[in-house]
Amino acid sequence: MKHVKPINLKAQALRARAEGELPDVFALQMQLPMSCSTVFDPGWEVDGMFGLAGLCQPMENDLYGCSADCWWPAQVPDELVNYPGWSDQCSAAVRDWQKIKFIGNGGS
Repeated sequence: MKHVKPINLKAQALRARAEGELPDVFALQMQLPMSCSTVFDPGWEVDGMFGLAGLCQPMENDLYGCSADCWWPAQVPDELVNYPGWSDQCSAAVRDWQKIKFIGNGGS
């Protein structure tokens, strides 16, 4: 298909990789920010292994596993705890989700 010309950057990168022009390994310092809070980066929605399996979904994984390792699909603070005992009665979120205590802002 030599008559097809890539017109955007992604298509050009795919063509270059297919033809062996791009290296297989590159330094992440030039591609990604090396901190969770240095940059607002919507759309970067892959986990630490550049896949989708480790994202913070469903709700059960969201509660426990997504605050410290920087792979959250949205911008949130790391390790912010205003109510330290909120999950004491819920050892397994999948099984005991009804016991989780949610904190609201009063009447709303």
